[in-house]
Amino acid sequence: MLAQAQLLAETEGLAVAQMFNNAADLRRDLQLESAEIPDILEGLPRTNNAEVLLLPADGEPRSLSGLVINDIPTDLRALVVQGRAASKRSQTESGGQFAAGVRIAEINAEYYEILSLTDTEATLATLRRILIGASVTATILGAGLGYYFARRLLLPVTNAAQAAEAIAAGDFDTRLDEQSDPDLAKLTSSFNDMVEALRSRIQRDERFASDVSHELRSPLMTLAASVDVLEHRRAEMPEAAQRATDLLSKDLMRFQRLVEDLLEISRLDAGAVELDTDTFEVMEFLRRVVAQSTTPDVPVVTDEPGALVLRGDKRRLQQAIANLLDNARKYAGGSTQIFVERHADRLRICVIDDGPGVDPADRVRIFDRFSRAGSDAGRRDIAKGVGLGLSLVAEHARLHGGRIWVDGLTPTGSGARFVLELPGIEVDMTGELEELAL
Repeated sequence: MLAQAQLLAETEGLAVAQMFNNAADLRRDLQLESAEIPDILEGLPRTNNAEVLLLPADGEPRSLSGLVINDIPTDLRALVVQGRAASKRSQTESGGQFAAGVRIAEINAEYYEILSLTDTEATLATLRRILIGASVTATILGAGLGYYFARRLLLPVTNAAQAAEAIAAGDFDTRLDEQSDPDLAKLTSSFNDMVEALRSRIQRDERFASDVSHELRSPLMTLAASVDVLEHRRAEMPEAAQRATDLLSKDLMRFQRLVEDLLEISRLDAGAVELDTDTFEVMEFLRRVVAQSTTPDVPVVTDEPGALVLRGDKRRLQQAIANLLDNARKYAGGSTQIFVERHADRLRICVIDDGPGVDPADRVRIFDRFSRAGSDAGRRDIAKGVGLGLSLVAEHARLHGGRIWVDGLTPTGSGARFVLELPGIEVDMTGELEELAL
């Protein structure tokens, strides 16, 4: 807009200057009476073919382009009649125009020129469109080139971030590609060396836990046989020896459970676990799991119509449910019920108890390994578990594409509700489901 206004002003300035020159020539020629007025008007140079009009005070208006007195703006002519040179830009039906006038006192006449701005405005409009198109094209091209080069420059950083996410998820085979840039090559090499060192350390820890667990099995079997002999002769022992035998038996049971859980966890960490999946009806499966647990009287209920079907590894799911029931028995006096419900395309198995509940601060931590919340945390004399049961439940849920959490939403407003959420499946109820084989 500023450039357009400047160009119009320059055009109008040239028109005014040319008009003054024409007026001076006209004054000189008429005084010399060297030619007729039409010939003089025709010989005057006109900017962009401007139209001219001469209005003598005592004669007829003279024009070679058909310009008449009605074409002159009234306010412009009023200024010229007063002896002042004036100009005005206006808009007509045919487009913009610029009119200028001056009084020639020597011949008692008014001289006007009108310059059409239509071609100039059209040229400016075309130029404006070209500039806008060029600006838009340059902006798009600049943005595209900027995005391309920024992507190329940030690609190593993006790859490193993605590799870090994969490693955090447990994929220790992830590596960064070698780079030709010396600085990036050093970063890539250091990153890959770090991942390799981390994988080696984790593998050593896993092998150590697995080897220790395996090595402990033989002495544990010997201890178990010895304790069994002592328990058979318990009645022959003095009271102090009986108490010692009872303590030894309880600790041995905890030790055996710990070794079994450590072996299971070492297999999970090593990625050596393959699910043996079956399709089965959930309610019947849960009733059989409860019947074989330490609390066989826990009711299994649901409000859902029809059969509820899962596909998964029954042995591992049985262990997960048994661990939840055992956890409720140890810390809440036993489970009050197992409630099954649908949530979208997933099934939720809720193990509910009416115990003291789980503190909100511990509801995530209790699924960590060797974590025991509550009053027995860190106290061997009253501890009821080894802190691996719930972590194994979380691992089994993850293997099945599900999750586990605990909240306090029980029917009585107290206690805890452990929710095991697993992907459900839709089946044709006219077909036969596989028999349960626990």
